[in-house]
Amino acid sequence: MRYTIITPIYLWDDRTVNLFKKCVESVNNLNYDKANFEHLIVNDGSIVPFDNPSPPHIRVINQPNLQRITAYNNGLKEAKGDIFLLLDGDDELVPEALNMVDQAFQANPEYKMFNFGCTFVHKDGKEVQRDPFEPKEEEVGHEIFGGGNIVNGTFVFSREIYDDLGAFPEHHVENIDCSEINYGGVRELWMTSPYDFSAYAQIEFPEIRQFFMVNHEAEPNKIIKELGNPFGNDMYLFFKYTRAYKSKPIKEYILRVNLK
Repeated sequence: MRYTIITPIYLWDDRTVNLFKKCVESVNNLNYDKANFEHLIVNDGSIVPFDNPSPPHIRVINQPNLQRITAYNNGLKEAKGDIFLLLDGDDELVPEALNMVDQAFQANPEYKMFNFGCTFVHKDGKEVQRDPFEPKEEEVGHEIFGGGNIVNGTFVFSREIYDDLGAFPEHHVENIDCSEINYGGVRELWMTSPYDFSAYAQIEFPEIRQFFMVNHEAEPNKIIKELGNPFGNDMYLFFKYTRAYKSKPIKEYILRVNLK
């Protein structure tokens, strides 16, 4: 199987259900051989019932509500494809998305990772295109960046990268020294918390701390900044992978982001 599209979901009201249905429909409408991709949905303990999608290319994994870091990890462990795309449950792929990705891999066989543009859909219906993030090409891993540059669904990567580097931290991590980032001393971190996840990332990659330090005069009640809204898992994974692999930007728009 060539592709696995992984979508974690936590459904709690009609709005989240309706957006998820649009997400599934967008994958069903891909102009791509359905025998050659799977849509792996990780149900993260949704509290409202939903109809399990049943087409042959869809698989559903159920887990307690452990949040998206663990949901993505579990999806990646179960994935059958050679190329992975992470798709949030409230966003949509355009019909030609996988064909555009195929063209990128075929035209650039030396690359194992690509990032694309997306279209932001505002509440008033206005659409704004955002070009792909363009890491500089001179060397691998030199570009330091914070949040706001990368969106789930706009970057794809080969199984080879995942097998080499893994993905996200495990659900529970013990004995992490967080004293350098003013987040306690040696402690345990839980990936159900976006603050613990941010702390883990800043310990793993000290160079990103400059983007997530807290101005305690301006924000006296805040200890640490999140990597993104709410977790910033897209920023983390793209940053982690581009320390070792180049990502080639492709100016095609494969994702529609429904702004909240």
